Amino acid sequence: MTSCSAGPTGDGDGSASSRSPSVKPSRKVLDLTGDPRAAAPLAFDSKAAHVLPTGPKGNPTIALYGRAAWLSHASGVTVYDLATGRAVSTLTTRNTPMYDLPAPGELSKKQAELVRERVSFPVPVRIGGVPAVLTVVPVRLAKTGTGKAQAGFEVIAARADDGKLIWRLPVDIYGDPAGKLGALQVSVGDGVATVTWTEDGYPTGTFALALDEPRTLWQRAGFWKVGGSGDAVLGFREEPDENYSLAGVAAADGRDLWVKEVPAGALWAIASNGAPLAKLDDDSEQSRLIEIATGDFALSKRGGLTKGMDCEHDDEGTVQLCASKKDGAVAVNDAGEVLWRRAAGAGPGEWSGTLEAEFKDLFYVKGKEGAFVVDGRTGRTVSADAGVVPDRVSAYAALVYTDNGAAVHLAER
Repeated sequence: MTSCSAGPTGDGDGSASSRSPSVKPSRKVLDLTGDPRAAAPLAFDSKAAHVLPTGPKGNPTIALYGRAAWLSHASGVTVYDLATGRAVSTLTTRNTPMYDLPAPGELSKKQAELVRERVSFPVPVRIGGVPAVLTVVPVRLAKTGTGKAQAGFEVIAARADDGKLIWRLPVDIYGDPAGKLGALQVSVGDGVATVTWTEDGYPTGTFALALDEPRTLWQRAGFWKVGGSGDAVLGFREEPDENYSLAGVAAADGRDLWVKEVPAGALWAIASNGAPLAKLDDDSEQSRLIEIATGDFALSKRGGLTKGMDCEHDDEGTVQLCASKKDGAVAVNDAGEVLWRRAAGAGPGEWSGTLEAEFKDLFYVKGKEGAFVVDGRTGRTVSADAGVVPDRVSAYAALVYTDNGAAVHLAER
């Protein structure tokens, strides 16, 4: 492993990064970016090539990008080469991590659950036109002058091709947080990333940062983002009477784009995963889709979407597939128009499976006899046997979470 460092540390107020944001070409010793034109795999080798040390089974904070796996943890992020299973880069925070924990592969189940609740997944971005990956880690910011150490975050940006540092950015949360901080969710728009923060595990506020010239753009306590797409984010806004509204907010400056009452019976469960539409559940069995940019409902309760369905979207956000074994499947485009439906059942043309992963325009589904692959736009099954049931997919491999770590199954061509 190599630990990368940067230049002088910023002053901790979130206004400056610890390294120049310019992204200079590096000597191509290693290129993990991969070919962005590579097709989504139809099957994977049933035998694992490697097992990455991600800790106890569950949902580790790991993401695939190109030929690499990026694992965020309590002290930073580690990059693994999918071809060899070796760690090629580890970037740690300059500030003291909020949580003093062992390496991911040495975590107890309780420690792993804590990390997975408080440290966000790495997120692919572009910085200066170059593919990169962003990680947000809770830290104790160094005190400045006569002040005291302050709870905050350190954002780490790294090149996607070799895992080397681009910049670090300290983010000071205003005031004195009442509990230990966590980064719940990161959304990426046009040159901006927005982050939901928590205190002792409870959503509390949102902050945004610029990517090309790293700095904090805004932060709002009392508004907690649950999803984002493009230049807008969706969340709950705390009102003076201690009630909540549903609000869309501009990612670039934090201003309200729209505000509406939380629909009657709505649960605190809006599922958004980067698509333009978010799933809104309430106390009935039917659900709706809401457009993040406008607040308009794009799919009514008569559209066939149910509370029990999980939703995933393709890489471009133009197709969203919602499905469950019990309720069948429905796919919609980015305007909420239904592309196709399948009723639940085991017969020809029916749906019997659960969504497990997605990549580009394909969706990987766990069925009775293993995993099959579906074209999201047409609903056609394009592979009846994916070889494994994947938890994460890239053009080059699938990850399968096991009791011993994340098993890497290479794509078959």
